[in-house]
Amino acid sequence: MSTSTRTVRLAIPSALLAAATRRRATTGQRAAASGLLLGYWSAVYAAYRRESLARTARERELLATANLEAFSRHYNERVPTIEEEFDIWGEYHQHRHEMRYDLLAEQVRAHVPPGGRILDVGCGSVLVADRILDVDAHYVGIDFGGHHIAYAAKKLADTPARLRSSLARGDGEALPFTDDAFDVVVFSEVIEHLMRPERAVWEIARVLKPGGVLLMTTNNASEAPLRSPLSHLFAWIEKAVGADHPSLISMRPWIWAEPVDPTLLPPDAGPVYLPHTHHIQGETRRLFAAAGLETFAWSSFEFPPPQSATARWLDTKGEWGRRTVDVIEAAARRTPVLRRLGCHLLMQARKTAAPVAAAPPAGVWPGPFSEAA
Repeated sequence: MSTSTRTVRLAIPSALLAAATRRRATTGQRAAASGLLLGYWSAVYAAYRRESLARTARERELLATANLEAFSRHYNERVPTIEEEFDIWGEYHQHRHEMRYDLLAEQVRAHVPPGGRILDVGCGSVLVADRILDVDAHYVGIDFGGHHIAYAAKKLADTPARLRSSLARGDGEALPFTDDAFDVVVFSEVIEHLMRPERAVWEIARVLKPGGVLLMTTNNASEAPLRSPLSHLFAWIEKAVGADHPSLISMRPWIWAEPVDPTLLPPDAGPVYLPHTHHIQGETRRLFAAAGLETFAWSSFEFPPPQSATARWLDTKGEWGRRTVDVIEAAARRTPVLRRLGCHLLMQARKTAAPVAAAPPAGVWPGPFSEAA
């Protein structure tokens, strides 16, 4: 969008809002300005929703190009660990990511009993383990990528800790553990990458002890729009209300913006897109419930969006920028309505019942591979 277009989109509602609230305006003038303002917001939202629904449908279609071979090669041959990516992202984005693991570690401490067992599905650089090294528990990390497990194993071997640890390479959709084996399962920034996320949720419910707790973070489909609420008020309302009513969400990313590196694919293969699904709290909550997991708390975090102009500006301000974004984060999480609109979800669920079926039933998740199963 050009600068001039953005300026016009802000100027029109600003003028109408000023006219509707002008002290000396007559009742008729205020009613007219308010009506025009509502009409403007409605027209802008209609265009936003139409475009967003079309983009969401297109991304879901592209997701159907994913396949297990491309998935396996991509995550084993192209994806570095989070700590290796920190060197690429810079200090600001590292600071933002570290916050996630601080939140998770705080909840692990709250829910794991003395001598308990913790499973970290998609453990990566074991950044959760880093923060609970003094805890009397057994930490088990599992990851799909062989490079990630090798990195984590060296790191833990070089780190003295009270925390007992072990690592395994494996698939979150087929966990190599017995039933009722863990008190806490951490599932951070993994579910959005899976082709069949419902299988992983079923597996986590299986390996959790009765009363055990799942701690999950993922992308939030209800994140704040990258548009001003002054020009796109109804889009903001859609996102806030849509957290509980998924059918309202029109913009819902399903895939990475770029296809898989073509050198990983057969010569005659077309573009392949892998999942990077943004989750809707209400929808994922129902998925958990079907697996016997009762969501007892949820929140969102990461304000402002990392792709926003504000975040890009703060990134240039060094230590001051990092301290400032901490203040923004704390304020946003305490502000009604806004606190639903962070870029990431933190969901906490407890195993309270048996799943509705031994395997995920059709329709429990709206992904293209789930419908085909």
